[in-house]
Amino acid sequence: MRYIDDRTLIKRNEKGEIVHYQGIALDITERKLAEEMIKGQNMVLGQLASGAPLEEVLLLLIQNMEKIRPGSICSVMLIDREKKHLFYCVAPGLPEFYRQRTDGIEIGFGVASFGTAACLRKRVTVDNVMEHPYWTEYRQLAAEAGLKACWSEPVVSSSGEVLGVISMYYGEVHKPEKEDLDFMKTNAQLAAIAVEHKLAEETLWESEHKFRTIFNNINDQLYIREPEGKSYMDVNQAVVNRLGYDKDEILKMEAEEIIPAEYWDSVRENLKKIQSEGSRIYKAGAVCKDGTVVPLEVSARIIDYEGKKTILSVARDITERKKAEAAQKLNESRLEALVKLNRMTGASLKEITDFAREEAVRLTDSKLGYLAFMDAYETSLIMHSWSKSAMEECAIEDKRFIYPVKTTGLWGEAIRQRKPIITNDYTAPSSLKKGYPKDHVHLTRHMNVPVFDGDRIVAVAGVGNKDEPYDESDLRQLTLLMQGMWQLIQRKQLEDALKTYSEDLSKVNDELRSLNRIKAEFMAESLPQIKVDYSDLMDFETMETIEDQQQKAIDAVINSSERLKQMVDSLLYLSLEQAGKIEYSFAEVEIKKILSDVYLNLVLLIDEKELKVEKELPVNLPPIRGDKQKLTDLFTTLMGNAIKFTPHGGKLEVKAAEEEDSIHITVKDSGTGIHKRLIPHLFHRIYQIDDSMTRRYQGLESGFYICKNIVNAHEGEIWVESEEGSGTTMHVRLPKKNFETGNVN
Repeated sequence: MRYIDDRTLIKRNEKGEIVHYQGIALDITERKLAEEMIKGQNMVLGQLASGAPLEEVLLLLIQNMEKIRPGSICSVMLIDREKKHLFYCVAPGLPEFYRQRTDGIEIGFGVASFGTAACLRKRVTVDNVMEHPYWTEYRQLAAEAGLKACWSEPVVSSSGEVLGVISMYYGEVHKPEKEDLDFMKTNAQLAAIAVEHKLAEETLWESEHKFRTIFNNINDQLYIREPEGKSYMDVNQAVVNRLGYDKDEILKMEAEEIIPAEYWDSVRENLKKIQSEGSRIYKAGAVCKDGTVVPLEVSARIIDYEGKKTILSVARDITERKKAEAAQKLNESRLEALVKLNRMTGASLKEITDFAREEAVRLTDSKLGYLAFMDAYETSLIMHSWSKSAMEECAIEDKRFIYPVKTTGLWGEAIRQRKPIITNDYTAPSSLKKGYPKDHVHLTRHMNVPVFDGDRIVAVAGVGNKDEPYDESDLRQLTLLMQGMWQLIQRKQLEDALKTYSEDLSKVNDELRSLNRIKAEFMAESLPQIKVDYSDLMDFETMETIEDQQQKAIDAVINSSERLKQMVDSLLYLSLEQAGKIEYSFAEVEIKKILSDVYLNLVLLIDEKELKVEKELPVNLPPIRGDKQKLTDLFTTLMGNAIKFTPHGGKLEVKAAEEEDSIHITVKDSGTGIHKRLIPHLFHRIYQIDDSMTRRYQGLESGFYICKNIVNAHEGEIWVESEEGSGTTMHVRLPKKNFETGNVN
């Protein structure tokens, strides 16, 4: 099931009549699933906090997993005290006979997915249990149960101890995606929290006669005090180790010297409730000797200690949990930002870039940010905008907007090295730094990333002055945000071009209709109401003028229609590419046959222009490993463009030759050639230059971009040689393959 957000726009003409409908459908499945997962996690944590039995907590977790991943059957197995066997805790969807045969399974390498995962202490995914050696002993059993795939994730405690295994089964052969692996890991961590919490709680409740042993060895911090006492009666070694005091120091201190002031009122209130209710779970903190504060989750209850009524507080250091919660919240915000950006299809370029820049600052906890675009030749950075915070802090009156890459300082390294650059100590000496002018924003940390379109850099985004060091998470977020921004900009460019050419087509259609009307009126007025020889009455000069204008209008309609089709094809390809739906089917193909078929498909166009064709396609060309349809599209585009730009009676050459490791194909025409300014940009998605040149070469950039992608997918090369007035030669080099190994020779 997929979740879709759809919108419809009604387009009307000047008379108010409906012309057509425009619809946009956005796939929001991932966002919905993320929301469901967070909701399910909160329910599980709520059950855990309410004191529900472990089986109920884990059953809720499994039910949520199966709901979010339809078609899956999930289970949780826990390890025994000897740490040798796995026993089912919850597995509502597994057949009873299957559970009975695998309950108590011995942990070991090669013992199904779950036994191996517990043994190796790492994830084990088996796409097909009917073929995998881990399932040799249990293959028949799995077949009887209708199970074809099994992925297992170990449930690991905060100390690194394996507590059990969480597994996902499928009734068909199924390979996990990255999202599936992250989903399993998250739920295994949640199960670990539940199991650890319940183990600690049950140990304290059911084994008070072993209290001293637990007290001296448990990893959690333990505090004992009388209900009205000001100091602690006892603490365990974990408190000493974490807070940095000697035990004697702690016992001489008042409790509120260790508890941060902001928790005093809450702790006092909870101590009163513990005396009336017997137990309590609440949040608190402890001040270390160095002044830092440790966040704690405290589970406190009344116990008898040394013959006195006391309060035992089991305090768990939740520093990492706090970080994880903050990271999860940040990731949710980052996901929301990407979703919002993806939905800004109707926004202006300024709105898109402003949103991406400000979100980059916010989501990396930075103080400032900027966005700059590269010129067409990657020689200069053109500053687009600074964040609001940077503009407020910067006092430079005459700000520069163009920065040559060669002379730009440290912040230009992302372009020169063509990779993201993090500088977490901007004050450190560096030969790359050029200094900055008076009243410039003071930098302490800096991170910038290049934005790529294929293999060229189109923009650079940077953020600075985060309180903590920049890390890979920040880098990943900034990169994703900026790539999303650029994809949206590209889409708008194509949509705007599509709109322009649609308007052009409409104009020439109107012109053609007008000429037809003029011609009809002229003929009606010129002919008498009697039968005569029309040739004696026609104003041939007038008729020829009208017909000449008609032919020009028809040519314009054809050209505009062709360009419109190219733009639609490019927009469709861009959408499929961004959705990751461009697929290839590789097999052994004969390049000579593909070239011959393409030639036959275009032979009518060749004959119409009376082109002289020279073909050199040796019969002994070896086969290559390729996608027949994609290669056909590739050479159809190359030959089609060569025919289009070759004058009537010109020459077309199609040649293929075997080289040491590849086959070299050339398509040469005797046309007008391509301007040298356009050649470096032929393989970009879309590139705008001056109007006269755009009209001459319209359509090349988007078609050649697709060609380059096809060649790249075949691990080949494509390039162009051309001079104005001397024709154009397109070169394609495709590697020969070893079909036994699939490797390049």
